[in-house]
Amino acid sequence: MSSKDNEVAKKRFIVCIDEIQQNFVFGEQFAGRYAKTVTLSDGSVRTVELTPMIRNGMPWVELNDTGARTYMGLNGTTTNGRLMVQIRDLDAMEAESRLQSPVLQPATSLIAFPDFLPSGFTQGIEIFNDNITPMQFVVSVLCAHVGLSPEDASRTMLDIHARGGALLPTSSLAEAERIAAQISAEAANQNYPLVCRPVSIGCADIP
Repeated sequence: MSSKDNEVAKKRFIVCIDEIQQNFVFGEQFAGRYAKTVTLSDGSVRTVELTPMIRNGMPWVELNDTGARTYMGLNGTTTNGRLMVQIRDLDAMEAESRLQSPVLQPATSLIAFPDFLPSGFTQGIEIFNDNITPMQFVVSVLCAHVGLSPEDASRTMLDIHARGGALLPTSSLAEAERIAAQISAEAANQNYPLVCRPVSIGCADIP
C-alpha cells in the first residue's frame, strides 16, 4: 500500500444511508472501511461496504453495494435503485468549520436569547460550540447522558455547531445538574473545553 493509500485510509468520514421511505444511518462516523447490512421496505437485503482508496492517482471511496461496485468522491452521493448513500469528508468539514462556526463567550447565557429558547423551556442544559471538541464526542455524550438517539444527537450537534450553542430541556433542574456534571466530567477527562451547564428560567446560570 502506497503512502497515498495509507493517508486516505486514515481519513474520517460520516455516512448516511437512506431508502425513499426510511433512514437507516444518519451521520455515522467511520475511518478505513465501513460495512452495513440493511433491509429495504420490499424485504430485500443490501450490504453496503465503503472503502477509501487511491484510484488512478486520485482519492476515491469504493462503494460495494451487494457486489455492485462504483466509485464516489470524498464528498458524494450515489443512488442505486431505492437506496441512497451519502458520505462527507469529516476531517475537511471540521477544518472548514473551525473557520466558519460561531464560538460564543463562555459567560454567555443562552436563556437570555429568545431565538435559542425551545417552546415551553423552563430548565435544562446549555451546551456551547468550540473549535476543539470533536463533533463525534458531542454526539456520543448526547447519546450517553441526554438519552438522544444517534440521529437526534447528530442533528443537535450540527445545530450547536451552526448556531454556537443549544438549550436542551430536562424534566427537572436536578436532572439538568446531573447531566451537565456528567458531560463536563467526560469532556475534562479528554481535555476538551466543552462548556455544558444547567440553567433555569428565572434563575442565574448554576456554576
